Order: sequence, then C-alpha cells, then structure tokens
Amino acid sequence: MQPGTPSGSIPGPAFGRLPTADNWFAIEWLPLGVLRIWEPHVSRLLRANMFLVRGRDRDLLVDAGMGVCSLRRFLDPFLDKPVVHVLSHAHVDHIGSAHEFAGDLVMHAAEADVMRNPPDDLELSFDGYSAEKKDRLRQSGFDVSGALIAALPGPAFDPASWRIVAADPTRLVADGDKIDLGDRCFEVLHTPGHSPGSICLWEADTGMLIGGDTIYDGLLIDTLPDSDPAAYAVSMRRLKQLEVSTVHGGHRESFGLEKYRFLVDQYLSSK
Repeated sequence: MQPGTPSGSIPGPAFGRLPTADNWFAIEWLPLGVLRIWEPHVSRLLRANMFLVRGRDRDLLVDAGMGVCSLRRFLDPFLDKPVVHVLSHAHVDHIGSAHEFAGDLVMHAAEADVMRNPPDDLELSFDGYSAEKKDRLRQSGFDVSGALIAALPGPAFDPASWRIVAADPTRLVADGDKIDLGDRCFEVLHTPGHSPGSICLWEADTGMLIGGDTIYDGLLIDTLPDSDPAAYAVSMRRLKQLEVSTVHGGHRESFGLEKYRFLVDQYLSSK
C-alpha cells in the first residue's frame, strides 16, 4: 500500500466512511515490455491509465494519474534505468504525479502552462465542482455525484489536502519529434481535439500506439472547455491511416486494429 499525505485530519462528510485501500495502484503486464498501471479506487470518469515501456537505455513513462499516492514510490521496484516521462495532455487525471519525474518531463507546448500552473480549485469530490462543470460532464453521460475516490490510500489521508503539484517541463515536443529509448523509438503525433496539446506516441516498428485521451475504448470527450471537435475529426482522420497492432489508450483496456478502426469510424460518423 502506498500511504497518502499524512495530515492527521479526518475526511469531510462528502467522503463518508470510505474504507482504506490495501493497494492504491493495480498493474497488468502487456506484450512488448509494457506495464499498464491504473488507480482502481478512482471514479470511472477519472480512472486513467499510465504506461511504463521498457527500453534498452531508458524507460518511457506515459502519464501520471491523479497523484493521490506517490507513483514514483510505487514504481521504484520496476525502475532500473533513467525514465523519460511523457504527458499525453494536461488534464487532472493524467498529471497528478508528474512532479515526481520532473527531471525529464516531456509534453506538448500547447499545455505546458497548465503543468506549470495547475488549477487550484480542484477537489476529490464532485460536490466542490461548479454547476457549469457538472452540467457539461452530465451532458456527456457521466455521473457527477459524490466523491471521486471510493477508498482512502491511508488512514491519515485528508482528501481536502489533495492538490496537483506544479512542475516545469524539461522538453516541449511537437508533431514528428522522437522519444528515443535506445533500442526503440516513438514518434510524437500531435492530435488536438480532446485538448489543444493532446499527443499520441507511435512505434512504427511494432505498430503500437499510445493514445492518451485521443483514442481509448470508451466515450471520447470533445465537450470540455478546451476541446475542439473539428480539430478532433482531423486528428481521427489522420489516425485512421495507421496500421496499428495494439492501442494503449488513456482509459480502460488495450485493444487491437479491429476495435481501433471501429472507434475511429464511430467518432467520425458522429460529426
């Protein structure tokens, strides 16, 4: 179990009597040296994937979850070489532990200021969200009632103390840039739409696509304040040209080419 930030305070009424989680993170080993990590006690809406990809000279870590627990501490037993940490975009469910990997932090320039100055009005309960924000999520089909976590990471964890910690990216990438791990290389694909700085990582040699929130097996969201459905459609038409073997999306389980084509076509047909 990864302990939460000790504060000595008691969770507020919005969190009721939440149980203490035995393990905050869950993992799944996938082919081609990929470890999928997620936070099973975070609400389905914000339960994002993180991926650790093995390389010869360094490993690649994509995204950082909610930051309720230390991702770095959890991953320490898996790390035996330097890590380059890439953020697929700067939404709250993907940047929580990014500051723990600030020595080599990579993201698209369009959202770097969000990482440098993360919102300070976020909470671990929908009760603290504005009516406008809840209405927008509700219109997209999401349940926006209650807490964003179903358990506490430790008995001393105070949900009210949770904040996204700022970090300054060390490298800003653009479309076509490369993430070189020594024996394998990922190309940065700038895929705006879900957000302005959304990127995917494409490993042409294996057909592996790390899709962030641009594409995953679920409802693709283009109704957020920084979303752009027209740009999203352009990104999807571009992705449709890829002959992928495996997609590791920002949420839910990984999948192959058939579902990939279905999801792309489904999105494009809705526009």
